[in-house]
Amino acid sequence: MEDTRVLIDACIFIEHFRSRNKEDTLFTKLNQQSQELYVSAIAKYEVLSGTHEKDMWEWHQLFDDIIVLAFDDVTIDFARMIYRQLKQENRMISLADILIAATAMVNDFPLATLNRKHFERIRGLRIV
Repeated sequence: MEDTRVLIDACIFIEHFRSRNKEDTLFTKLNQQSQELYVSAIAKYEVLSGTHEKDMWEWHQLFDDIIVLAFDDVTIDFARMIYRQLKQENRMISLADILIAATAMVNDFPLATLNRKHFERIRGLRIV
């Protein structure tokens, strides 16, 4: 059976939350196609840190069915390598994006994002 695990970037959740037609969002499409959806602790933090208290219940409901991947020592080492590569190439992206990419790479998951422009700068990262 094909591995259909995918790491979801924060922008995917935000697009879904803001959309009037949830069926047309990338999150819904991935959820219908994938056996398991994952989010990095960093992306979950990004989403929840910008959330109004009145919307927290809805976000917690959404995250209940998604596995959260911790940021550990191995991921830190990957993030450091990505940072150095991007800095050397003068193609820096946000620290949060580096940490999310490192999480995807350590776990050997493709990353689902709407921000291809930044993530395509990272060698070896598979993007959905």
